[in-house]
Amino acid sequence: MKKMIVWVILGVIPAVAAFSQEIEGFPGRSDHIINVDGVDRQFIVYQPAGLYSLPMPVVFMFHGTGGNGEKFYNISGWKEKADKEGLIAVFPSALTYCIEENGRKRNTTKWNEGKLDGYACPGQVHYDDVLFFREMVRFLQKNYPVDAGRIYASGFSNGGNFVSRLTLEASDILAATSIMAGFLQDTSFRAVSLIPSCLAIGDENIAKKTGKLPPWGEEALETPVLYRRVMDMVDALELDSVYRYEGTDSLLCYVFKGEEPRNEFRFYLIRDLPHRYPNGKNHSMVIADLFWDFFRQYRKE
Repeated sequence: MKKMIVWVILGVIPAVAAFSQEIEGFPGRSDHIINVDGVDRQFIVYQPAGLYSLPMPVVFMFHGTGGNGEKFYNISGWKEKADKEGLIAVFPSALTYCIEENGRKRNTTKWNEGKLDGYACPGQVHYDDVLFFREMVRFLQKNYPVDAGRIYASGFSNGGNFVSRLTLEASDILAATSIMAGFLQDTSFRAVSLIPSCLAIGDENIAKKTGKLPPWGEEALETPVLYRRVMDMVDALELDSVYRYEGTDSLLCYVFKGEEPRNEFRFYLIRDLPHRYPNGKNHSMVIADLFWDFFRQYRKE
């Protein structure tokens, strides 16, 4: 059963004012609305039943262009992962903008990932989604049993672009991030602190951009579009460009390290995968499993 709670947040004021009584987290699904900078923002919170007081890790799942929190609540696999691993899963919805691409205008949901100015129709306010993320975290810490040292974010496509931004600009909050088929859109963003991150994409997704599949093996990273995007994150996280490589018939992995043991970036190339967030139904892989195995290694110090 869905439960809708409406809240108001005024700018960056620390306190959260609620129109309804104080809560301490609902088991199952709850739909929330908070007002951030004068705009109602929506997100779904899923908390496994039976876990009310134990501090729990939190995973935010940011959808892609045209999607919403409802869609990824249903298809991402993070709700099921929450039940299995005892975590809180959060599914926010982006705002709708008029955008112009290839000479055509349309209305669709978009995260403000750093290049919204380049394709949004003129005359619109571009809202601060980093602030929205911070206010969701504040709301959760007030109302749910959150382990503040284990807050993670994952994103797909435009949501992955946005999580790339959060990896830098919200690294004071996040313990680690994972990105599926998204990239850092503005290399001028600077990290508040350096946190672990991983990026995955399908070989068929790359082929759609380049016209051919990348070679399967270590040399796949030499594909120019891949190399440039991977190196953007390697540089942003101040990592060494020398990597450790592991590969199978279905998954390639490149691990970049920094001076600190926790300073790490992993790039995964997935075989036979187009532009999707793999969930075991649209592809044999369940990416939430891979990403959770990555997340669970890291806790915010």
